[in-house]
Amino acid sequence: MANVRCLLFLFLIFVSAPVWAQEPSQPVRLELPFDMQETKAEAFAVPDSSLLLYHKVNNTWNTKADFHFTKYNYKLEETWQTSFTIDPDQELIRHFTERPFSYFIFSGNMPEEFTFVKLNLENGKTETATYELEDVDAIYEFNVLQGKYFLIGRNRDTLKPLLLYLNPTDKEVKILPAVYGDESSFSDMLADPAHNRIDVVMTESNGRISRLQVKSFNADGKLLSNHFILQQNDKSLLNAEITPGDSTHKMLFGTYGSRDLRYTRGFFTSPVSSTFNGGNFYSLLQLQNFLKYMKPRREARTRRRESERVRSGKETTFRYRVLLHDLITTPQGFVLAGEIYYPQYSTNSSSWMTTGKSAPSRAQEGYKRTHAVALGFDKQGILLWDNTFPLSNVSTEELEHALEVAYTPDGRVIMAYPREQKIIYHILTENQFDDEDHEVEIMTYNKNEKIQLSEYPGLIKWYGANFAAFGFQRVKPEGAEARTVFYINKINF
Repeated sequence: MANVRCLLFLFLIFVSAPVWAQEPSQPVRLELPFDMQETKAEAFAVPDSSLLLYHKVNNTWNTKADFHFTKYNYKLEETWQTSFTIDPDQELIRHFTERPFSYFIFSGNMPEEFTFVKLNLENGKTETATYELEDVDAIYEFNVLQGKYFLIGRNRDTLKPLLLYLNPTDKEVKILPAVYGDESSFSDMLADPAHNRIDVVMTESNGRISRLQVKSFNADGKLLSNHFILQQNDKSLLNAEITPGDSTHKMLFGTYGSRDLRYTRGFFTSPVSSTFNGGNFYSLLQLQNFLKYMKPRREARTRRRESERVRSGKETTFRYRVLLHDLITTPQGFVLAGEIYYPQYSTNSSSWMTTGKSAPSRAQEGYKRTHAVALGFDKQGILLWDNTFPLSNVSTEELEHALEVAYTPDGRVIMAYPREQKIIYHILTENQFDDEDHEVEIMTYNKNEKIQLSEYPGLIKWYGANFAAFGFQRVKPEGAEARTVFYINKINF
C-alpha cells in the first residue's frame, strides 16, 4: 500500500466574523496517490463510525484489474486492507451492510451474471460467488437479512420489475410473489432485523388510479403478510417509505396524486394496517415552505392562483415529481425527504434522417432538480413542520439521489451535495426557512496550496453530524510540483 499522509487541521477562530463559526469544519484529510486514469474509487460509511474505501485499478488495456477494500477509523487511520480477485470487467453496482459483514454486487459483460462479494468488517476476509440470474439484466435494490439476499431487479424480456430471493448457502434463487403489472413498480424495501422481516412496498396502477401494497417476508423468503392500501376518494397513492418496527405499528410516509399519476399533489401518512380512509393527507398548498424555492412574488402569485382553483372545485396545475429518500427515524417521529425533479430534453434537429419528418425530436438527457424538501412528522404521522432547500444547476443522468440527507443528534436536518471542489449545503431547522446559499471549499493540507482540477467528487453521510467528501484532485503547492491524489475529507457540521 502506498504511503498515506494524514493531517489534522488547526481550527481558526474569526472573532471579527462570527459567521465563519457556523461553517463546517474539516478536522482531517487523507490523500492517496491513485492514478486517476486507471483507478475507480468509492467510499462507504460503516455503522461503527468507520469508513470503507473500495478501489479498482485497471491496466492500460483493461485486461487485468486489482480490487481492494481498505477500512479506516473515524480519524481516517487505516485499520486493515484486503484484496480480492474477480473478472476484470466487473463493476460495482450495489452494496448493503448487515454487521459484521458488508455485501457487494458486481456486474460484467454478461448481463445475467452477477458476482457477490461478502466482506468481513472485522478482519477484511472476503468470499466471492457468481450467480446466473436468468430472468434479470439489472438490479435496482439490494437488502440482506440473516445472510440471505433480497433483490429488486428488471426482467430482461418484459422490462418489468422483479422481486427475488437468493440463499447463498444452497444457491437457491426464486422469484417472490408480487403483482407485476405494466404500471407497477417497487417503492421501498426495508430490512428489519429486529423483527426478522423484509418489508417491500409496491405501487400498483392501471394508468388511471393507483394503490400501494405492502408485502412482508421472513429471512427464508416466506410471505408473512400482505396489506393493500387503497386510494382515498380522488387521491391515488404514488410512492411511500415504510417504517421499521412491529407490524401493528408500521406506518407509510409518501406522496399522492390525482388524475395524472406522474405528478405529486401532496404527501400522506398512513398505518399499514389501515386499508381505506385512514391516515393524513397534506396538499402542497398546505405546506409552509414547499414553494419557497421561488421568488417571493412568484410564490405569492402561484399560491393565489392555485388556491382560487381549489375553491372553485378545480385541480391544481402543479407539475411536481418527487424522488423520495429513505425515511429517517427521530426521537419525535420521522423525517421524510425528497428531491423535486423534472426530465430534461434536448432537441435533435436531424431527426428527419430516421423519421422522415422535418420536425425536431426531443431526446431525454437527464433529470434536473428545482428544490429538495424535508417534512417532520410525529410517531402518529401528524405533520410537525416542513422546509425547503432551493437547488440550482443540479441534475443527474439517471434518476438517482443527487443529495445526501442526514439528521443530527441535536435535531438538525443537513442536506448537501458536491460541486467540483466545494460542498453546497443547507441546514434545516424545522420551519425556519433560509434563502441564503451556503458552501464550503474542500481544504487541502496547506492553505497556500491551490486545487487545479477536481474530478468525480462524491459525498456521503458518515456518522452523527459528519460527512465524508472524496474524489480526485490535482493540487499545486506553492513553489513545488503539482500532485494528483484521491482525497477523503471529513466534514463536520
